Amino acid sequence: MAKRRLSAQKQADRALCPVQVSHLLGLKVHDVARAMRTHGVTQPLTAAHARQWRQEPGSAPEWLTPLFTEVAVRAAQLQVRRERGALEQEHLLLLLRDTVERRLLSGEPIPSGYDAELIAEDIAFRASKELVRCCGPLCGGPAAEMLLPVELAALRWADVDPDNHDTWVVHRGDCPDVADEPFPWG
Repeated sequence: MAKRRLSAQKQADRALCPVQVSHLLGLKVHDVARAMRTHGVTQPLTAAHARQWRQEPGSAPEWLTPLFTEVAVRAAQLQVRRERGALEQEHLLLLLRDTVERRLLSGEPIPSGYDAELIAEDIAFRASKELVRCCGPLCGGPAAEMLLPVELAALRWADVDPDNHDTWVVHRGDCPDVADEPFPWG
């Protein structure tokens, strides 16, 4: 297949601002060429000019400053959108966590969906670790009174009885009852 021939406009743009120079500047060829024509600049740009202007933005010609400013503004807007998206996602997860906790405490089924189950599993797993930490010198000792109500509810949801060591999925390293069973929540 034959290469498509560049239009006369694109050829003229590349004559003023070669692709290599536009990459060094971080700008589009046609944007730079248009700004050059608007300001009556007819000398083609070189890579040396581009490197110098990138190192010392104050040495860049006046007609190039608005293009650099536009790129900086777009980058800042993109960053704001990303941060806003991350905050919105975090907020949605906090709302979902609140819903899951309320449903666990009331004994209602948790909302369907991967995230809700993952949150419930996380609460149950953390409660299991806390159960092991609080059980005293022996793994399996009494520790249920040390847990929060939502932790107890999450353990019930995960079929773990704090008073029945056989149902525990997390054990201490010195526990004689550690079985080679697979992790039930994953």
